[in-house]
Amino acid sequence: MRKSIIGLLGLLLLSPAALPLGGKVVASDNVKARLVSEVGSLKAGQTAWFALELTIRDGWHTYWRNPGDSGEATTLAWHLPPGFTAGDIVWTTPHRFEVAPLVNYGYAKHVMHLVQITAPPDLKPGTAIDLQAKASWLVCSDVCIPETADLTLQIPASAQAGGIDPQDAALFTEARSELPSPELAATSARVVGDKLTISLGKEWGATLSQIKSLAFFPYDEGIIEYAAPQDLTRSNDALQLSMKIGYQPPKPGAIRGVLVATEQTGNVTTAVPIEIAASFGGAALAANGDASLTAPSATSTTSTTGTGLRRIGAEAEHSLPVLMLFALVGGLILNLMPCVFPVLSIKALNVVEQAKTHPAAVRTKGLVFAAGVIASMLCLAGVMLALRAGGQQIGWGFQLQSPLFVTFLVYLLLAVGLNLSGVFEVGGGLAGVGDSLTQGDSYSSSFFTGVLATVVATPCSAPFMAPALGAALTQPMGNALCIFASLGVGIALPYVLLSFAPWMRRILPKPGAWMDTLKQLFAFPVYATAAWFLWVLAAQTSPLGLGAALAGAVFIALAAWVYQKSHFSAGGGKAALLATALICFAIAVGLPLRIAQAAGGATGTSAAAHNTAHSDDDWQPYDAARVAELAAAGRPLLVNFTASWCLTCLVNERNAFADSAVQQIFRDKKVTLMKGDWTNRDPAITKALAEFGRAGVPLYVVYNARHGSSEPLVLPQILTAGVVENAFAEVPGQ
Repeated sequence: MRKSIIGLLGLLLLSPAALPLGGKVVASDNVKARLVSEVGSLKAGQTAWFALELTIRDGWHTYWRNPGDSGEATTLAWHLPPGFTAGDIVWTTPHRFEVAPLVNYGYAKHVMHLVQITAPPDLKPGTAIDLQAKASWLVCSDVCIPETADLTLQIPASAQAGGIDPQDAALFTEARSELPSPELAATSARVVGDKLTISLGKEWGATLSQIKSLAFFPYDEGIIEYAAPQDLTRSNDALQLSMKIGYQPPKPGAIRGVLVATEQTGNVTTAVPIEIAASFGGAALAANGDASLTAPSATSTTSTTGTGLRRIGAEAEHSLPVLMLFALVGGLILNLMPCVFPVLSIKALNVVEQAKTHPAAVRTKGLVFAAGVIASMLCLAGVMLALRAGGQQIGWGFQLQSPLFVTFLVYLLLAVGLNLSGVFEVGGGLAGVGDSLTQGDSYSSSFFTGVLATVVATPCSAPFMAPALGAALTQPMGNALCIFASLGVGIALPYVLLSFAPWMRRILPKPGAWMDTLKQLFAFPVYATAAWFLWVLAAQTSPLGLGAALAGAVFIALAAWVYQKSHFSAGGGKAALLATALICFAIAVGLPLRIAQAAGGATGTSAAAHNTAHSDDDWQPYDAARVAELAAAGRPLLVNFTASWCLTCLVNERNAFADSAVQQIFRDKKVTLMKGDWTNRDPAITKALAEFGRAGVPLYVVYNARHGSSEPLVLPQILTAGVVENAFAEVPGQ
């Protein structure tokens, strides 16, 4: 499946492939979808089975709740009448799809995704019930296509419980027969070295002798290597199923999933799926002499994973205080990045203006600014951790993978630049020398500037950040938030120190007319940042989407100009100007949203298309199977995980990789260059980053660069030509 691990754009995109047929069935070239009811009617308070039925083209498949090495689980978002409730998908037993070296879990030909829906107790008979749902799935063969469908189903309300609809009764009967049975008896689990072992003890009784083979499908992603063999052994009156752990080793608690047992009774062989929750410890482990849980850390394993990358042992597991220190130092360094420096320069001007006359207020504003940075950092981290807990493959900077978010960020930076240029003003701020300190707005402005500093910091990465944030994603929620808060403290610390240090304030220049000129000069780095995000948007979106953003930017500028003009008007003229500014702003915000809706996702493109279309001639798009093949063959390989919105990545590419000496080494050593473009959401790349303990880009991995070593080499985040040259110094000329 050479291209089938290409990720999705998530739920931001509508698939253009889905076209409605007859109101109930939605069909694409590869999948037909419809909502199905087991009952002919519903009465008040009744709970009944419904399903998303997918009929899949031969040779194609969709995915289970845990898709395996690649893919994306099918989702179903219901829009129900008031009072109705729908449960989660009840997953039938998946099938195993092997495309060496990858293994996926999913469904071919036909699948029923079962859901229970409950009617409200006050449902009146005789009414028509309209059920609506948005279904999203990934269908794959040699390539993967994300598709969505808006589905509807109408069913009447009745006074009595509705009987079984004979038309679809057989579908539900068959689907329920494919649901895993409850656990027959207690199971236990242990991790020793790089092996996870699930044990079925004597409590399983006569069933043990009937089991001829076992296969385990875990609910949690990454806890086992899906392509590795699962070995069944018998000892005394127990069965043990051993398998290799994956990139997210299991944590103490319980291993949940489905065991498919092949049983033989006489000449009849049947496959029986059983849902288990195997707990760690217990008597079943004592027979093997080890009842302890010794799972290795995610950063210390050296096993090969389904993405073709190998995690290395160079990064030891760190304690929480060390990780917080790394994040703090990374945040300090982040202030020097072009993403953040213009914003902090604006705040420095504020200190220059007010430090001589209002030092107490400056100190307070420094703390308010820090509160804005830390609060927004925690909010961003909370959203990211919640989405990851829900199964989404995302990392640091995930919001910049949304073209709509990037568009609104362009608007925001443009408005900040216009304010600095004097096109419009909000509040006193830096308006003049000797003006009285503006209360209220000035503090909210400090808080907002802290939020802005966090937002514009996400495209950048700094030394020490990578191991800290990568580890944060494997930590409990509390520890992870402490790490992200430390990053926020690092970003805010220089400005807070400037606000509190008297000796710094004593050496500051006297306020004067030069400040207005410098303020206007600082507008141009902000304009440059907005222009850069427009370039990022051009790489993410279609010409139609880019045109919408550019038109919106014109309306933002017009709104700012009209707003400023309203300051010099009164009465009806002032109201008309303010209304015009508001209308221009609404058009700017609504235009990209409207075009995205009309174009069925035209403001974005698939990660697959971007990964191919925007790769340089010398760089191949990231392919996990190809990585594994080249690494095993001993061929020198450089994998560059990057994104168009990652400024650090772009600087490294223009500086180190474009160096003539480095280019010559690539040619002489016959180095294969591979680029994992994370500009748009790509779960395969997110998974690969996680295997190296990273939450974001850049990441540079070199294979077969040293004689006698099969381990990959991770290069620093800040590259020079010398660093890259040294990485391949021991590779013989080809």
